[in-house]
Amino acid sequence: MTRKEFEAYIHDQKISIELQEEYWRLYDKINEPRTPLSFSQRANFLLTELRKMKNKKPLN
Repeated sequence: MTRKEFEAYIHDQKISIELQEEYWRLYDKINEPRTPLSFSQRANFLLTELRKMKNKKPLN
C-alpha cells in the first residue's frame, strides 16, 4: 500500500487523531527501508495489523 493509498484509507476510516498516529507508526515500521518483505507482503501485513488494532476493545 503506497503512502497516498494509506492516507486515503485513514481518511475513509474516520478515526480519532490518536488512532491515526498509531496507524502511521505501524505503517512506518512495516515500510522501513531495506525490509526483506515484498510490496504485497507489506500491504497484507499492514492490513492484518490494522484490523487487529481496530477490533481491539479498550479495557475499562
